Amino acid sequence: MKIFQRVRFPRNKKLSPLQSALLDFVTDVVVIFFIVLVVVKPFFFAPFRVQQQSMTPNILDGELIIVWKMPYVFGAEYERNDVIVFKPTNSENYLIKRVIGLPNETIRFFEGFVWVEKESGEFEKLDESFIASHNFGNVCVDNGFCSDAEKARKVDFEIPEGSYFVMGDNRLASRDSRSCFQMGCESDTSNFLVKKEIEGKAVVAFARIWEEGGKKNFSLKNIRIIKNPEVEN
Repeated sequence: MKIFQRVRFPRNKKLSPLQSALLDFVTDVVVIFFIVLVVVKPFFFAPFRVQQQSMTPNILDGELIIVWKMPYVFGAEYERNDVIVFKPTNSENYLIKRVIGLPNETIRFFEGFVWVEKESGEFEKLDESFIASHNFGNVCVDNGFCSDAEKARKVDFEIPEGSYFVMGDNRLASRDSRSCFQMGCESDTSNFLVKKEIEGKAVVAFARIWEEGGKKNFSLKNIRIIKNPEVEN
């Protein structure tokens, strides 16, 4: 007994065998495309093009990426250092950043680094050796300015249940949780990203399209799996 059987629509009897076969093929393609678009895409994956420099040098402007969605649709939680794509409520655009702080954690900005409070109540500095050298040790709440006075301040963020604190790897040029994903934080905006606003986790970079010298370029040279950095937290 066949479990699946191709749906056949009434055919014009004047069609030749070749034309009938071609029509069957086109029908199959349309059905598969419909299934991918309507069933698979909302629950499994989605393609995106990065159009910002906030994740350099680890993810470049113009890279085409695949975002994996399924585990998180069914309740999985994001982990620290996951690269995620999301659309905050105060933005019309999708953004890509890295998860830094997890639900119910307290993180601290101090001495140009990010710290996380442990169960003992002490703060431990996060290992973020994967960011570019000009950003390393220059991470402040003011995302475009990290003076010695700013580094000396202790600024804490208590992350609510079901929310995350995210930043771009290019810390000195990233609008992220520190600035409520815009020019600054207002009374009706939040530093935190709610889980329902997250599209999924970036898992594959498969191409890059960028403009240089007034000319568009395309490359497949940097195809790779986007892995979390090997750090000690």
